[in-house]
Amino acid sequence: MKLLALLFAIFTTTNLNAEIYKCGNVYTQESCGADAVVIKLEGEKKNTEYHATPYQSSSSVEHIKKIITGTVVRVTDGDTITIKTLNGKEKIRFAQIDAPETSHFGSKSQPYGKEAGVYLKQLVMNKTVKVEIETIDQYGRNVGTVYLGNNNINRELVKNGLAWVYRQYSHDAELLNLEKNARDKKIGLWNSDNPIYPSDFRKRKNK
Repeated sequence: MKLLALLFAIFTTTNLNAEIYKCGNVYTQESCGADAVVIKLEGEKKNTEYHATPYQSSSSVEHIKKIITGTVVRVTDGDTITIKTLNGKEKIRFAQIDAPETSHFGSKSQPYGKEAGVYLKQLVMNKTVKVEIETIDQYGRNVGTVYLGNNNINRELVKNGLAWVYRQYSHDAELLNLEKNARDKKIGLWNSDNPIYPSDFRKRKNK
């Protein structure tokens, strides 16, 4: 069966949590054995769009890109927000980037941690954003790229020296270009004498 026809058949049902299988050039809801490639469909019907574009991953599982939209109701820090959709609230962790750490329960903040949160709040608070979800992290947060209109907010944070590129998970080459430009021009955190990568800062803090 053609993929789009199968997706349409599934999406018109009430259950959007499903798996389909790619068996050679054929897509089916029944496994064809060990050689089948699993495509996972997850999400709610409202406020959700599905795109039949496989998410590149090191595993054999293909992911249908999930898009959710909602109004930003909270900015936790420079790379985490909460949005309100018709289905409730969703916590979003920005994909591929890592903003400087902010103070939590009296812990020390990194330079530009507060500035990153303030900038993000000014940019998106109470506004409707679109999020391209890539995965779910260990804390149950949606991890994705956030758009305000056509503006890629993940890139904006890196461009303004308010976030590093999270190299372990990065697949957007433009983020690296923006980080290099910010570093060369000493924008934001790159104006510090010794900027510390957030993951290294977290390790030091936890010792």
